[in-house]
Amino acid sequence: MEAEKVKANIKVNGENIPLIVAKNDEPFFREAAIKINEKLAELQNKYGASASSEVLITTVAIEAMVDALQAFDNYQRLQHEISDRLQQINGRLDS
Repeated sequence: MEAEKVKANIKVNGENIPLIVAKNDEPFFREAAIKINEKLAELQNKYGASASSEVLITTVAIEAMVDALQAFDNYQRLQHEISDRLQQINGRLDS
């Protein structure tokens, strides 16, 4: 069964972006837009007119992807550690 979809108008960098997303994901899209806008404002304050909007948006996208990749790497590492510990516990119980 496919998740219920809803229309979400997200505003990023002053632009309305109409999206159709899973209803359960809508809050995440809205929170992402808030965080993107906050990061853009931070970079605009830091670099001012020396960087174009495209460069700033690209910077935010790269930083977000690095964060996502690091989080996924940590998730996999923790998953592996938990699996190893469960195997150790099972080994002790089987002894």
